[in-house]
Amino acid sequence: MLQIYGNGFLNSYSQVFFSNNKTLAILLFLVTFLNPVSGLSGAIAIIIGQILARGFNFSQVLISDGTYTYNSLMVGVGMGVIYDPSMAYLVVLIVFSIITFFLSVWLSHFFSLKKLPFLSIPFLLAMWLVLLGGDSFSSLQLSSRQIWFLGFNSTGLINQVAEFVGTLPFPDVLHLYLRSLGAILFQYNDLAGIIIVIAILISSRMALVLSFFGFLIGYLFYLNFEGDFSQLVYSYIGFNFILTGIALGGFFIVPSRKSYLLLIVVIPVIAFLISGFYSLFTVFQLPLYSLPFNIVVLLVLYTFGLRTSSKGLNLVTLQQFSPEKNYYKHLLGKMRFGTETYYHLSLPVLGEWYISQGANGKITHKGEWKEALDFDIRDDSGKTFRGSGAELSDYYCYDIPVVAPAHGTIIKIDDGIEDNVVGNVNLEYNWGNTVIIKHGEGFFTKLSHLKKGSIKYNEGDFVQQGDILAHCGSSGRSPEPHLHFQVQTQPYIGAPTLKYPIAYYLVKEKNTFAMKEFAYPKEGETIRNVEVNSLLKKAYNFIPGQSINVSVAKSGEKPTEEVWKVNTNLYNQSYFYSPENGARAYFINRGQVFLFTDYSGKTNTALYAFYICSQKILLGSYKDVELNDQLPVSPFFNKLLLLLQDFAAPFYQFLGVNFHSKIVFIDNDHSPREIQIETGEEAIAGKRILNLRKGKITIGKKGIKSFEITNPRKKTTLSCAFRF
Repeated sequence: MLQIYGNGFLNSYSQVFFSNNKTLAILLFLVTFLNPVSGLSGAIAIIIGQILARGFNFSQVLISDGTYTYNSLMVGVGMGVIYDPSMAYLVVLIVFSIITFFLSVWLSHFFSLKKLPFLSIPFLLAMWLVLLGGDSFSSLQLSSRQIWFLGFNSTGLINQVAEFVGTLPFPDVLHLYLRSLGAILFQYNDLAGIIIVIAILISSRMALVLSFFGFLIGYLFYLNFEGDFSQLVYSYIGFNFILTGIALGGFFIVPSRKSYLLLIVVIPVIAFLISGFYSLFTVFQLPLYSLPFNIVVLLVLYTFGLRTSSKGLNLVTLQQFSPEKNYYKHLLGKMRFGTETYYHLSLPVLGEWYISQGANGKITHKGEWKEALDFDIRDDSGKTFRGSGAELSDYYCYDIPVVAPAHGTIIKIDDGIEDNVVGNVNLEYNWGNTVIIKHGEGFFTKLSHLKKGSIKYNEGDFVQQGDILAHCGSSGRSPEPHLHFQVQTQPYIGAPTLKYPIAYYLVKEKNTFAMKEFAYPKEGETIRNVEVNSLLKKAYNFIPGQSINVSVAKSGEKPTEEVWKVNTNLYNQSYFYSPENGARAYFINRGQVFLFTDYSGKTNTALYAFYICSQKILLGSYKDVELNDQLPVSPFFNKLLLLLQDFAAPFYQFLGVNFHSKIVFIDNDHSPREIQIETGEEAIAGKRILNLRKGKITIGKKGIKSFEITNPRKKTTLSCAFRF
């Protein structure tokens, strides 16, 4: 429980800059104590908010990440700058801490209904109320304190820092930038700004670049359009540019070249809002604070939420509280799952088939029906039949089973149409015997030219992926036996086709196969579905509630034990959890492919080794069929390279980690008792391989027997054995 409130206290500070970094939080905490009353008031406001959240049983997750209390912090810090300490001040601080907390809870719920953040609106409302009502209470005395830092009067230090900044290039810009940074925490001086710069640099290089980029756009706009700079100097309101730069450049929107271009468009809008509201708020003697930032960010996010496609400006769907992490998570997801579709279709056939006519085929796949596939079976010489080919039974694909490409309900069946004599076609019943399956709203598949009387289900029946539906025939417009397959958005025979990929399948290349993922079979290819091997299926079938004991041996160290538990979270995501070190490795079993999707925790564990060793595993026993994937870059490169990549990330990605896996040994093709899988990871900077790891996984009758991962350059090996 103490950990929850400790995290919540620190995160209340780091949330001001859209982060959960503890170093950033500690440095921001110290900055607030440039004015001890201000710093203490902010801390008191947080604690009051946490007490209320605990007392009223609000979400512990939101307490821990500081969501409920970062606005309270800002109100406390602001009040501490404005008023002298007294008993009356303490009472007012407590009252407004309570008000800000309830505003935060209410606005959090209100804006979440629109999938929007509530930003610093509670702070704005509370501070304006303080300023409007404070003059009515004579017991509240305005502050005339000097600036203190870590227990000593820091006026001299403040002046020395300001003089130093004045000796740097572009001093006017730097003064205004640093003081605008400090103004976010009501510290209007260069010292506060420098400390905050260091804090942001430690927590996020990208956030620092975005903060200065956003500020610079606003500054140059005022400069080139001869704006009234007194508006920027008054309370250093330019921090609105800074906060907007971080928020829209990399926090709520995935960092990219287009997110930087977006700032060039929206920052001038903030300049006009400052100019427009400045005169209005002066009448009421109220500062604007962060109002322009709130208006612009909410408008942009709400508008973007209504789009039908992202066009390169992608909203962050799972917040990582760091522009870098948002970027790398999105980039890795795009590389790994960018072509993935909601429905995972398999081929509607068993065994090897030939694509006799593909999309945009020369015979019948034209116009609205161009996105279709025709299947038949051919021998090594390319013939579709044995003997003379005069009889339907001479054709290799005739009367061969065809299967459901995905789970769904059969909504339409046409049957009773005779198969054609070889060479003839039936134009009256063009599609022949047909089955249409509904897989979801507006998503159907159709299988046509089926053999009369071979359909095994009725309309309304539910079928599983891979269930035998019927047998291949030659009914309808079919001069010889073949299967017509298409995806469509309408439930009618003859409906137009829809271009849609096949999730996982194999393409024959000479004497071996190549894996295809979410791709489109092409005319002239020999293809087949992945047939799952029972040994591999059992080995990678991890069930929630399962506990796995792993014996770990590292080079030069004594063997240790790790226990992994298989859990499922609220989002139905399965993961391994290691209680010893708190690490989590998230995984998906697609049926044909096992893959890890994410990892959190220490990287010097056996669980992490298994994560990178089994990043993507084919569950079919096809020797030498290689699977390729990508891994996160952070554990594979030194800090300097990662630092440089952080600065360059939205514009150029020069670091990458390639993963590959393939089966290298099967003791028996028909009834294997042992399978060995070889994996590898290559850390590449530009075109140069900087790091290399090799892995080997051994599968036995009981499941995974062992795995090991070796770093040839460092000459280290980690070996792990599963204990059943």
